[in-house]
Amino acid sequence: MALVTAEDLRLYTGVVVEGDRLEAQEMYVNSALETVEGYLGYGLAFARRDATLDGNGEREIQLRARPISSVLRVSLSGQDVPPEGFEASGEFLVRRGGFFPAGRGNVRAVYEAGFSPPGGPGPELPGAIKGAVLRIAALLQTESEGNIGLTGKSFGEGGSRTFVSFTNFDKYLSPISNWKLIRI
Repeated sequence: MALVTAEDLRLYTGVVVEGDRLEAQEMYVNSALETVEGYLGYGLAFARRDATLDGNGEREIQLRARPISSVLRVSLSGQDVPPEGFEASGEFLVRRGGFFPAGRGNVRAVYEAGFSPPGGPGPELPGAIKGAVLRIAALLQTESEGNIGLTGKSFGEGGSRTFVSFTNFDKYLSPISNWKLIRI
């Protein structure tokens, strides 16, 4: 089941559509979800992930997803290390009682991370993130069928200006900036 659905968009906007427009609503939701994932820097859906990373000589290493639900397997320089020797903290994998050896591509981590629909194996998608997806999807839906935002201004004797509004999602994304991956 999807994290955000066309049905969620219909409930959010109150716009009920039929036929081909149902597929369009799914496209708006999927496009909005991709926009949010691109902004955050990781896929939101709960999944098993397999990452090869560069060791940094530190106690923690950044993974490319959050929230991390479980660490399934870790190998350092080709040697398996029991996953009990590691813990997840945000998007970081922390080595208990040791350090990640420095080197290129010498750390492999298999882990589960991401969000699930209600009742799924991972935590539910935070309301702020779901809200951002729905706001962006609603804007995409509004702009469909040739609709664009226009404003105008008249100046006295025959002067006027028209302004075309271009899509900018920044105001919808800024409230979820706390969920972005920290790049170190």
